Amino acid sequence: MTSQAFPEPRKYPVEHIWHADWSISAKSRWVAKARRNTSGWLIYAIEPVGLLNQFRQSLSQYGRDHALWLGLDMPVGFVDHWYDGVNIQDFKSLLDIIFTGKWDSFSDVCTNPDEITHHRPFYPKTARVKGSVKREHLADALGVSSFDKLYRLCEGATYHRPAACPSFWTLGANQVGKAMLHGLEHLITPGYRDGFNIWPFTGDLSTCCQQNGVTLIETYPGEIYGWLGIDEVTKSNHKSRTLAIATLIDYAVGNGIEINTAVAADIKSGFGPDEGKDDAFDALVGALGLILIADGKHPEYLPDRPIIRKREGWIIGMDIGSLKPRTK
Repeated sequence: MTSQAFPEPRKYPVEHIWHADWSISAKSRWVAKARRNTSGWLIYAIEPVGLLNQFRQSLSQYGRDHALWLGLDMPVGFVDHWYDGVNIQDFKSLLDIIFTGKWDSFSDVCTNPDEITHHRPFYPKTARVKGSVKREHLADALGVSSFDKLYRLCEGATYHRPAACPSFWTLGANQVGKAMLHGLEHLITPGYRDGFNIWPFTGDLSTCCQQNGVTLIETYPGEIYGWLGIDEVTKSNHKSRTLAIATLIDYAVGNGIEINTAVAADIKSGFGPDEGKDDAFDALVGALGLILIADGKHPEYLPDRPIIRKREGWIIGMDIGSLKPRTK
C-alpha cells in the first residue's frame, strides 16, 4: 500500500522506529518495524520479537549507524517514594545493580504477604483462593497509606482513559508487572549496559537523538488510540480490530506512511482471529504513534519534573493536563 507523496517533516532525526508489545509469553511479543524513506515512512514488518538475545543484537547493529527508537508497551520506572525505601537515587542507579547481590530476588513475585519487601515488591504470584490476596497487603508491606499511592503519576486515570495498573500489583487481566520484570531482565537492563538510551532518564527526545544509537521509550497504545481516531476499538475483538484498521490505513495514507504489501494484507484482515494477534495490532498502533511524534504531529509532552525524569518515567505523548485529580 503506497502513501501519498508529501514533504518530509523530520522534527527528530530518527531513521528507524520499532514498537514492541511486550509480554512474558513469547507468542504475545510482537514488534512493528518502520524506517524513513524518501516520501516519509515505510512499515516493512510486523512480526514476533523472537529470540531475545538476537533481538537485542539486531537493535545494537542498527544503532551503530542509525538513530532507532524502540517503543515498549510496559512501565519503565517506579513510583517515586519506593526509591527512598531502598536507598536508591534514581532509575539509572537501580539499573547498575538490579538482579545482582541483594537484588537477585527482585524478580521473584511474592506468594504471601509476609514475603513482600522493598527489595522484592511484586505481589501476588497467584490468587490461590478467591479473596486470599488483597491490595492492602501490598500497600501495608510497602508502607503507604493506600493502594492508590502505588501508582506513578502517569498511570493515573485521565479524561480519555481509565487508570493503568501499578507495576507492583501482578493480579488481574490488566496487570503489567510480570511483563515489566521480564522486560527489565531481558531487554532494558542489558540494553542499558550496552549503551542504549532510556527515555526520559537519558534525556528528552532531542538529547537522545544527538547521535546514532537505540532509545527505549515507554508507550501506552491505549493512549495512542485517541490520536489515531480509534478510541472505541476493543483490541481483543477481531471484528472491532478489523473495523479500526480502515481508519488506521486512511491515517497512514494521509501521513506519508507506506505499508509493505505483505504487511498490508495482514493488517486488512484485522491480523486474523488467532490468539495473540491483538498484540500485533498494538505493535502497529505504537509504531504509528511514535512516527506521529517523530514528525512533530504530536508533542513529546515530557513534564519538567525531577521525579519524572529521574525516577518514575513517563508515557510518551501523554499530556499531564489530561490527568484527573487524584483523591487524597
